[in-house]
Amino acid sequence: MIAIDEFQQILQYPETNMDSWLRTIMQNLTNVVFVFSGSQRHLMSQLFADPKRPFYRSTQILHFDRIPRNLYKEFIYHHFSDNKKRIDPEVINKILDWTKVHTYYVQLICNRLFANSDKVVKLTQFQQETGKLLKEQEIVFFQYRDLLTKPQWNLLKAIGLEEITDAPTSMEFIKKHNLGNPATVLRSLKALEEKEMIYHQLTENGKKNYQIYDVLLKRWIESKYKI
Repeated sequence: MIAIDEFQQILQYPETNMDSWLRTIMQNLTNVVFVFSGSQRHLMSQLFADPKRPFYRSTQILHFDRIPRNLYKEFIYHHFSDNKKRIDPEVINKILDWTKVHTYYVQLICNRLFANSDKVVKLTQFQQETGKLLKEQEIVFFQYRDLLTKPQWNLLKAIGLEEITDAPTSMEFIKKHNLGNPATVLRSLKALEEKEMIYHQLTENGKKNYQIYDVLLKRWIESKYKI
């Protein structure tokens, strides 16, 4: 078995037709199973769901969603409890809300709370740790701001301030966040996706819901710019 993580990166290789070359090699292997995984859904879909691509319909597609919230709550509670620490269910709910149930950030916050708390983990400690974490990351976020054009940064802020952004080129959204004109927003939207600052998910009604990749960046934007 060969497992390749972040498989969509082959689209960024300087060599052309890498997926075609790899597909040709794979077809000659009779006793090897391949697993392809990737975090950028739109690019993975481009590789495996586009009839023009060599890997079209060549695999079984599996989508792994976030860990169910109720299971994650039990997991967190028992790990603290097993180590003689009590964490209130309200704090766990706050952790899952703040991190959007994204495993990396859940583990990051829980690790800090576990290391810096006594017998009981309180809500004030959660607030302190998240505040310190955002302050630590601020220099990185300032660098993001400097690397983006002003329209791109303004659009990124606007997406970060909204829970759902499914019509970023609508006049209502543009006026609300003072983003200029639809053409500028559309260019900025494409640039932010290419820079992997944002991603989109398709909703049941076919709309694209845009979100910021980095949950810490989203929470920092909220803390700095939310009215």
